[in-house]
Amino acid sequence: MNKLLSGLMIVFLFTGVLSSILTSPVAAESSCDTSKTTICTIEIWLGHKQKKQNKEIRAYLKSKSIKVLRHTIQYWKPRGGHPPTNIAIGSALSAEDARLAIDFALKYNDDINGLIYQSLNPPNYVAIATSAWDDKSEIKITKEELQALRNPELTTEEFHSLYRKLTDEANLTRSFY
Repeated sequence: MNKLLSGLMIVFLFTGVLSSILTSPVAAESSCDTSKTTICTIEIWLGHKQKKQNKEIRAYLKSKSIKVLRHTIQYWKPRGGHPPTNIAIGSALSAEDARLAIDFALKYNDDINGLIYQSLNPPNYVAIATSAWDDKSEIKITKEELQALRNPELTTEEFHSLYRKLTDEANLTRSFY
């Protein structure tokens, strides 16, 4: 019995190490072509009412050269309430792509009132209405702060600087997660 448990632990440890190697930022960046868009992965949760527009939403994302997989877009259950009104924007997105994601979230998820820390997500990643992180991972923002992020005059560096300022990531302790 002990040998069986030891063997299973080794398999789980090896699987975890292998998984972390395969999903490291280096591996993710090398497998993503950013010549058309800096968004390599997008995960979207939308309210059930949006399900009627599934084809339109998928076509729109594909028109922006964003890879759409079967589970890229998921819909809340009919009586499940409203999805979270937050967004996670990776640190390697261009300001233009980040604003595209924000505009998409505003159109199809009604609002954005929270930002997820950039340091918790891959560089070329967007999540709209994510519930993958707990409350400590999300910073509430005002409509005015959201408008500042949407400013088309912001360069990519200015956009990310503002995002990190709004989330106060500079003051996070290293042991946050």
